[in-house]
Amino acid sequence: MTLSIAQKLIAAFVGLTLLVLIATLGLARWSFEQGFLDYVNALEQTRLEQVQNDLAAAYEAAGNSWSSVTEQRFAGLVYRSTPREPFGGPPPADRVGEAPPPPARGPRPQGPGAPPTALYDVTGSLVVGERVGTGDTKTIRVPIMVDGQAVGELRSAPRRQITSPLETEFSRQQLRTSWLLGVSSLVLAIAVSLVLARGLLAPIRRMIDSVARLSSGDYAHRMNESRGDELGQLTKDLDRLGSTLEANQSSRKRLLADISHELRTPLTVLAGEIEALKDGVREFNARQLDSLDQEVQRLSHLIDDLYQLSISDVGGLRYQFATVNIADCLQQAIDRMRDRAAAQGIDLSLQLPEVDASRSGMAVTADINRIEQLLLNLLENSLAYTDAPGKINVGLSRTATMAVVSIDDTPPTVRDSDCEALFDPLFRGEASRSRRTGGAGLGLAICRNIATAHGGSIVAAPSALGGLGIRIELPLAGRDGE
Repeated sequence: MTLSIAQKLIAAFVGLTLLVLIATLGLARWSFEQGFLDYVNALEQTRLEQVQNDLAAAYEAAGNSWSSVTEQRFAGLVYRSTPREPFGGPPPADRVGEAPPPPARGPRPQGPGAPPTALYDVTGSLVVGERVGTGDTKTIRVPIMVDGQAVGELRSAPRRQITSPLETEFSRQQLRTSWLLGVSSLVLAIAVSLVLARGLLAPIRRMIDSVARLSSGDYAHRMNESRGDELGQLTKDLDRLGSTLEANQSSRKRLLADISHELRTPLTVLAGEIEALKDGVREFNARQLDSLDQEVQRLSHLIDDLYQLSISDVGGLRYQFATVNIADCLQQAIDRMRDRAAAQGIDLSLQLPEVDASRSGMAVTADINRIEQLLLNLLENSLAYTDAPGKINVGLSRTATMAVVSIDDTPPTVRDSDCEALFDPLFRGEASRSRRTGGAGLGLAICRNIATAHGGSIVAAPSALGGLGIRIELPLAGRDGE
C-alpha cells in the first residue's frame, strides 16, 4: 500500500513524538525512582544523626561504655527518631524496654519494611541491633562523637526499592500522571500533525492541479500565491512556466501563420501565372519563364531559410570550432560583398583598430563557415534595406574578453521598440524596412542562433548614421572564463 504525503507526514510526526515521549517519560521515571530512593536514604541519614546524640549521652553516662545500651533501649531510641508513615504494622507486644513506644504511635524500625539499624563500637564489633553488611559501599554510616573522638558508629542498610504502601501509592500516582501527560502529548501531536499536513498539502494540491492544467494545454492558468517560503517560490516558478508556455504557444501559432502566408504568396503567383498561360491570357515566352523561375527561386530560398532556422533552433547545425582571426573573416566578407554594394550605390567600408594593424589579438574560437554565414547574412540584410546612395560602416574592436563587430547603415531605420523583435522569425517591421526584396525575415533569427552557439550575443539599435546598427560580441580565444 502506498501512503500519501499527508499520511507520511502524520506518521513521521507522530512516530517522532512517540519516540521522544518514550525516551523522556522513561528517563523521567528512572530519575524519579532514583531521586525518591535518594531522598528516603537522606531521611535515614538525618534519623541516624538524631539517634547518635542520645547514644553519645548514654555512652558518657555509663563511664564511656556501651554497657547501658541494651537491645530494648536501642530499639526505643531508634523508634522515637523514625517517621511513622513509611513503616507499617504494629510493634511486637513482647518488646518492652526503657521508654517503650506507645502502641498507637506506629511500628518499630525493625518492623516490616523498616531498614535494619545497628550500633558498632570503635573496633567495628556489633554492640546492638541487626547486623548490617560491612562490604556495601552505600551503607549509611554516622559516627558517634564524644569529646571530638569517634567512640562508635551507627549503620543502616540503604533502601534499594520502594516497599511501603504510602511510597508505593505515591509512585503509582506519579506513574499515572506521566501516562496522562504522555497520552495528552500524543493526542496533541496527532492534532498538530493533521493541521500541519493540511497546511502543507493545500498548496501542493493546488500545484498538482496547476500542472495538470498546464499539461492539458491551459497555459493561461496562474496560481498567484503570495507565500514567502520554498512552496511559494515553486508556485511562482510554475506561474513563470505557464507564462513561458503561453508565450511559446502564441509565438508558434504566429510563426505557423507567417510561414503559411510566406509560402502562399509565391505559390499564388505561380498558380496565377500558370493559369494565365494555360488560358492563353499570356504568351509563353522567355520573359514569362524568367518570372516563373524567380518565383520558384524565391520559394526555394524561403524553404531553405526555414530549414536553416529549424536546425539552428534545435542545435542541429554542426560546428567545428577552431581558433579563427575574426579580422580576417570580416575582410573576406567585405571583399565578397564590395562589388554588389557598389552596384547598388552603397559605400561599404571596414575600420580595423589602428593599434592592431597586424590583426593580432582578435582570435576567437569559432566555426569559420558559420561565422562567415553570420557576417554575410548581416551584410545581405544591410544591403537589402539601405537606400541608395547609402553607406555601410563595418567596425571591429575588442574588450577585455570579447571581440566586438559593429555594422551601421544609413536610412531607413526601425523603431526602438522593434529592435529586439528583429531577431524573431518572420518578423514584419514598419513599411520603410519591409520585405521589399522578397526576404522572409529569417536571416537575423539564424544569425542570433549562430552567435548564441558561439557563446556570444547580437543586438540591434538605431544607428548613428540614421539606419540600423548591429553589434555582435564573440568571446576571445582563451578568455571565456575571465
